[in-house]
Amino acid sequence: MSKNVIVYARYSTDRQDEQSIETQIERCKALIDQRGWNLASTYQDSAVSGTSYKRRPGIQQLLRHVERGRIDTVLCLSADRLSRDVAHTAQIAKKLAYHDVELWTAKANARISDIEMHIGAVLSQEMVEQGRYRTREGMRTTVQKGKAAGGLAYGYRVRHAYDERGDRIPGLREIKDTEAQIIRWIFEEYAKGRSPKDIAVDLNSRIPAVPGPRGAKWRDTAIRGHVSRGSGILNNEMYVGRVVWNRREYRKNPDSEKRVARHNQREEWVVSEQPNLRIVSDELWASVKRRQMEVEKSFSRTATNRLNKAHRPKYLLSGILECAHCFGPYAIMAQNRYGCTNRQKKLPIDHLGGIVCTNRKTISRFELEKRVVEALPDSFFGADNLARINHDIAAAVAKKQKSATAEPDRLLSEMFAIEEKQRVLGNKIADRLLAGHAAVPALDRLLDELEQQRRALAERLEGLPSTSETVTAPPPLNPGSLRSVIAAIKTYVTAEETTADETWISIARQMIQKVVIAPAKDGKSADLTIHGRLAAILAAQEAWREVSRELRQQQSADFVRRRNAGGIKSVAAKMKFAQRCQDILTAKEREWMALQVSVVAGAGFEPAAFRL
Repeated sequence: MSKNVIVYARYSTDRQDEQSIETQIERCKALIDQRGWNLASTYQDSAVSGTSYKRRPGIQQLLRHVERGRIDTVLCLSADRLSRDVAHTAQIAKKLAYHDVELWTAKANARISDIEMHIGAVLSQEMVEQGRYRTREGMRTTVQKGKAAGGLAYGYRVRHAYDERGDRIPGLREIKDTEAQIIRWIFEEYAKGRSPKDIAVDLNSRIPAVPGPRGAKWRDTAIRGHVSRGSGILNNEMYVGRVVWNRREYRKNPDSEKRVARHNQREEWVVSEQPNLRIVSDELWASVKRRQMEVEKSFSRTATNRLNKAHRPKYLLSGILECAHCFGPYAIMAQNRYGCTNRQKKLPIDHLGGIVCTNRKTISRFELEKRVVEALPDSFFGADNLARINHDIAAAVAKKQKSATAEPDRLLSEMFAIEEKQRVLGNKIADRLLAGHAAVPALDRLLDELEQQRRALAERLEGLPSTSETVTAPPPLNPGSLRSVIAAIKTYVTAEETTADETWISIARQMIQKVVIAPAKDGKSADLTIHGRLAAILAAQEAWREVSRELRQQQSADFVRRRNAGGIKSVAAKMKFAQRCQDILTAKEREWMALQVSVVAGAGFEPAAFRL
């Protein structure tokens, strides 16, 4: 029987290249031709690790295609192309099984069962972890031998040296004199009292230009860095001949799949003294550290300085303001006024031709918040919209009640599936031992994990009540309560409080994606462009005003035609005609606003923009 097949291919940056994608697809197509199947689509992820899931667009597109139906098989070169993570593999396997989709590999020329897929994922993840461990141990040994284990820091270049076999010795560094002079000048100027921002502006304005780290423009953050992290020009201990490694370690956040830095204890650091790499004297280094301590102490005495993040107030629109010229952030500058941070720091902007942002416009925080909050329309919280919201709440409660009734059967089904996996895995482990193969710790851990999952499901099953409890619906929403919330926000803005409550911030972020600020044509005020759901609502209301204007013109023309034809003679007839026209307008407006609210709340919404 002919099958509809999806082909998936992936290569990683550390082991393969773009040609690997073509090879994988060719192998899969050869199997499809051999078996007489039908190729429905091909998806791929280039230069993406198999330990990622959400950040792989190809695998996400594949799963969405499977959800649409009419797919029988997913085909890849080997199972580790789909994933090298146990949790992600289980998630993919569940989705394929739910939609009755088989997984085949071109390498095995056969269908891969769930247990084979899980065992492969365990072995792949174990290989990845072992690779990470060997890499870190190799870096540790490299630093202990006095070599560099990381990238090339500003002020140094690669030193070429060769061993007795003629092979280049990696990890050697030497001072780059031109950059070393800049480093010493930065330390001296900072010790004299100049700020990192002034130093960056000075370096960027020199002729000829002085390239910064990695050839980019100089920024105050590249100079200031972070003291506790050892980052930035002023905190790099290599400049005093000390190489420090393992100050931090990185772990992947399972939710965002982004690397997150964590500080290691000082006793875990690996420190190597390298006098040949010294650029700055101990006296100058100590002077810089004393000034950093003085600056930090002065910041701790104020609650408004922009650098004092520990005490920085969080405002209603913090973090969602953007400059219309350079696309950089707007932030509090002084006296509760927002301004462009790129202009304030005098940073050259590449897409502006290397010049500083020209947007001089600042705006009072209270004026900005008032203009945005007052744009919230009262009609959005009308009775018609609330009826739809209450209907959705009732449907969600009914769905939860149905789910609670089916919970025992679902738990039993999952327990039986896990027990079957345990049986198959146990047989495979026994077969390996009988064949004289060495034990694989990863398989034993997988067996333990399955038992933990089974016990957890059994505990949940025992904890369920004998009869499902009724899910209580919350009280219905009403226009008065929602208007009270909006009124409270407007009251807060009018009162000009110094800080914002987290509740108001949460409400505002649900309606507003960002606010773009630009100078108005009169040169005095500021133009605001709102992006997000609120913008869609305002745009729909603006469109309704145009539609209603056309309807009124049509009604006026109809009145003149009827009157000239003698159809409207008395005052009562005129009043009846006017009332009918008003009823039509009211009904049309209700339909229009209901339509635009459904667009705002619906799936796949693309944020709109609206100028205040």
